[in-house]
Amino acid sequence: MGVIYEIHKYQQEEFQYVVASTNRYPETKVKNDVERMNSMLNESVRTMGIKYVFVVSDTADSAYKERKKKNSY
Repeated sequence: MGVIYEIHKYQQEEFQYVVASTNRYPETKVKNDVERMNSMLNESVRTMGIKYVFVVSDTADSAYKERKKKNSY
């Protein structure tokens, strides 16, 4: 399937969920979206440790496996 760009939401260092996943847009556009989303967070949300992170995955299968691994208890 190729490269997939994702935006992940984190609270502190803990993965919360995938906000967006695409292979339609270039890497730079998705990175810019992440920067814009982080800049729109108000101070109280930042204090809670919430942030958005840009992630590159090779395939949809590997992205799913990685998220499942992160969420396992």
